[in-house]
Amino acid sequence: MADLLAVVARMRALEKGEAVPIVSQSQVIIQPHARIVTMLSMAGEDTSVHAVAIGRQGVAPQIKVAPDPRRRDDQYELLLWLLPQFEDYYAWCRAEGTFPQIWVSSDGALGHLDTLADRLRFTEDTQVKRLGELWTYAGERSPIAGQQALISATTALRAHYATGQQDTEDEHLGALLTWIDPPAGRDILAAVAMAETQPMGAKTDPSFDAAELQPAVALFNKARQDGDVRAEAFHAGRIQQMLETVIRPIYAATQRAMAILDRPRWKANAALDILGRQEAAHFARFMQNRDAGYRLPYNDSAKAAAFKIVARERAVDNVEAASIRHDRAARERGAESGRVLRGTIVGRDKVKLAPYTFETRMVLSTPQESLHLRAGEEIWNLDDPKLCLRVTGIERRGPFSWVSGIVEKGKKAALLLNIGDVVDLGPHDPDWDASIREFAQMSTRLAVPPWTHSEVMPPPVPSTRPRPNDLLAAVERMV
Repeated sequence: MADLLAVVARMRALEKGEAVPIVSQSQVIIQPHARIVTMLSMAGEDTSVHAVAIGRQGVAPQIKVAPDPRRRDDQYELLLWLLPQFEDYYAWCRAEGTFPQIWVSSDGALGHLDTLADRLRFTEDTQVKRLGELWTYAGERSPIAGQQALISATTALRAHYATGQQDTEDEHLGALLTWIDPPAGRDILAAVAMAETQPMGAKTDPSFDAAELQPAVALFNKARQDGDVRAEAFHAGRIQQMLETVIRPIYAATQRAMAILDRPRWKANAALDILGRQEAAHFARFMQNRDAGYRLPYNDSAKAAAFKIVARERAVDNVEAASIRHDRAARERGAESGRVLRGTIVGRDKVKLAPYTFETRMVLSTPQESLHLRAGEEIWNLDDPKLCLRVTGIERRGPFSWVSGIVEKGKKAALLLNIGDVVDLGPHDPDWDASIREFAQMSTRLAVPPWTHSEVMPPPVPSTRPRPNDLLAAVERMV
């Protein structure tokens, strides 16, 4: 059903000829000090930086170009130009007790920065290695649910708007911005087609590469080989101008996306305050580990990988719980998908079990067709976190489901509710410290590697059950 809502929103956008908002609250933190980083790689050189533009919202970019990033000295010169900017920015964030935030244009640009971080932190040059380590913080945070360290402008906009095109087409920032702010008096599809002619990722246009950029790089290298300093500087300037015509619109589009997301129309979201505090704590621990000299391995050990998987799974649960509790759109999607029980109170009894021992029972009716509920599960009032209901039974009666349960916590709060009241029940408040407890348990369990991760196989244990005379008949009886 939640997917159906997305389809309806896209159909509405196509009908109107412009993107439609799908939320009323902000879905991302925009740090006022966030850095906008736009990088272009050379064709066929995915781990290179041909040009970079860096700046902040409302500020013109600083641009640096490596005429030929395949030459290590040119590439390192560009990277070493970036290093002090990130060192100073990270140091300022540590002093302020906050976290750094990097904005890129799209998921493709995000992947390019993450790939560079992996590559650079294993170079021999200590300064370039340091830049790779600093970028690794953002790269490792990017796949974590709810992270606010490395933000793709297209992903952030898609969390707020639905367009009349496919998800993959929304990855072009220029096209996405055209849907959000369409030009007056023009056909939207024609305007989008025009916007798509401008590169918005980490790559330049192949036709531009073949017709203009590659010949200029070839002439630059020839002048360098001939020792012609004037010609070398001339062609380097040409390459700079060519790449600036590509990188400046991408940088400006990212600024424009941030401005749209910072408009007053988006209401405050309490879930983002929680995520911001968590991000600051993660950043502080990351920098403390760097100060302590802990290295960043290329491949995680089995134990470290297990820890990261648990942390990611816990992050998904916590972000979902925080969003459902504080984000109106997320709660509506939860009600449509059945993860949130939206029920009308049709029964409430206070039953005496023993002297001075009472039990409060509740029955709710809901027209929701697909409920993600099981007997024994605990669900909490999303508007009053003191009230917890343990489900004892679910019964379908015609077009309605009847959910019965026992109030485990908040019995006084339950008695304040009236018959006919509509309540939303869902997951408990996020437990941000659960990962720490789980890590302690895992450390104990993984002190001795399981046989699946050791060279020694456990001895076979013979079965004590009698073997049936006819194995095939025994298997068929199990079906």
